[in-house]
Amino acid sequence: MFSKLVSAKDAAYLLDIRDPAELDIAVEQGLLKKAQSGPKGNRYQISEIVLFKLAQSITHVGVEPQKAGRYAEAVLGSRLTTHDKNALEWIENESHEFFCLVADDQLTRIFLRNKEDSKEVDIGAVRPVLFPTTTCEINVFRVIRPVVYRARHLHQSTGK
Repeated sequence: MFSKLVSAKDAAYLLDIRDPAELDIAVEQGLLKKAQSGPKGNRYQISEIVLFKLAQSITHVGVEPQKAGRYAEAVLGSRLTTHDKNALEWIENESHEFFCLVADDQLTRIFLRNKEDSKEVDIGAVRPVLFPTTTCEINVFRVIRPVVYRARHLHQSTGK
């Protein structure tokens, strides 16, 4: 699923934005990468759209766009290729939720949290910040779930 290409119009649908021109702004900021350019317009890989959605959320907590793009790649990059075939099952995991922690505009932790007992397991980026003034926990599955659902719907309705 994540390796599929979509048009700019479909990418705008996946991200729930009105104007596909907003994608060009995201490309200029370095938050989104084009997979192809051609006479029919730009095409984007679904994995890049998912990374962009997470990077958007990271920028909303005050991280500069270029850093947010790198952080999104660190959090999701290799996991998207690993879970390409079972994306929905991965996101609808009944036992764990997937989080990243941003403290003082730095990615400090990537972890899974058990839904039943709230125990946490670090799976990457353990970089403590001493006495942080701001911390923000981002539920990665909640951020990317709408994009994955729309991608599935798009795939089923168009056969792409």
